[in-house]
Amino acid sequence: MVEQFNRIIFPVEFLTPHQMIEKGAIDVLAKTGTYCAMRILPKDLEGEDFLQMMEKFRDLGIEGHMIPWPLLDVEDGYYANEITVELFHALVQNLLEWYKDHGFAIPEGVLVDLEPPTDPKEAKIAEKIRKETDKVKSKRKKKKIWKKIKEKTGLDKLAGINGFIKTVKTNMNKERFEASFAKFTAMQEMMHEYGTKAIAVALPLAYEDHVDGDFRIQDFMTVPVSTVDWDQINYMIFNTDYVSASKGIVSHEDYRHLIHVYAKEFVEKYGAEKASITLGITNLGVADVRAVQTDPKLYKMEASALLAAGLTDLGIYALDGIMEQKNPVKWIETVQSARASDFVIDPEKIRFAQEIRRVFQAVDFISPSILYLIESERYKKILKLAVLGKL
Repeated sequence: MVEQFNRIIFPVEFLTPHQMIEKGAIDVLAKTGTYCAMRILPKDLEGEDFLQMMEKFRDLGIEGHMIPWPLLDVEDGYYANEITVELFHALVQNLLEWYKDHGFAIPEGVLVDLEPPTDPKEAKIAEKIRKETDKVKSKRKKKKIWKKIKEKTGLDKLAGINGFIKTVKTNMNKERFEASFAKFTAMQEMMHEYGTKAIAVALPLAYEDHVDGDFRIQDFMTVPVSTVDWDQINYMIFNTDYVSASKGIVSHEDYRHLIHVYAKEFVEKYGAEKASITLGITNLGVADVRAVQTDPKLYKMEASALLAAGLTDLGIYALDGIMEQKNPVKWIETVQSARASDFVIDPEKIRFAQEIRRVFQAVDFISPSILYLIESERYKKILKLAVLGKL
């Protein structure tokens, strides 16, 4: 159990370097003593705006509070994974060379966001939703916009199933997956030569891929999370993926117990200095079409659950959404006021959290059967019966 976090880190995905200065986001970080993980696309290293932003961090004495979050162009896959590892290696090296060439201290760590490649079509849909919802404040109106766009663009259940099958066929490649272990290890060793650490970021489903001793789920996700000895590891366990997605079957209190269980296990497995969790989401991501959570009091209670488990670093996605709140400094200070003693364990909710995790672990267990149905194309008959309503 710890009483406060060493670092609170806010990813920044859509604010440009110029907007970081213009909107006062860097000043907010300085006033609250917090950090940001700034998205850096290849083009950012070529312009003056990024340099001016870094100079602003340095002028305020918080140069080390900007943690680079390098990402590829959407058309190239966006995230780091077995398909994009060579491009990502080159981007990280170019980024670190930029720091050297411009006289900035090498950052203590660089994010390696391990996620499947982003579908450019889905990214365009999400971008449209972000632009439309930015125009309204009412949550009810935002939901209507999400629903209308999703229906218009064909993001229905059948499209989702077909998309899943296509993804399995595209992503599952054991030979390529295993070859990526050495490639990512080589990238991390390169980062060490520059004097920085690799902060791997992953989804919790990748962590649960251990039931049968194989890594089929990580192969499907194209991310070698467990097979590379990352310097630090962060798992994105978002409230919105549980409470909103389950229509309230998983309550806020249930979710807090879930992240407490995860955090306690992460501390035991990796150590408090190596492991962390990112909460969220305050705004939509690059391919998100889901709900958001902006109440700082909820984040405060979630942070308490993590402190009670012994975590010392916290992430909250994202600074973009926080800067849209009436008082971003007060919002952050509300979260900073969290204390471990605020979290009270309910044994029944701990049990429920464990059962939620078993559902994810069951996906790993039945994955060979799913692969068989797809590879044998027997899934087509099942899908046909489902469409005809005969299942």
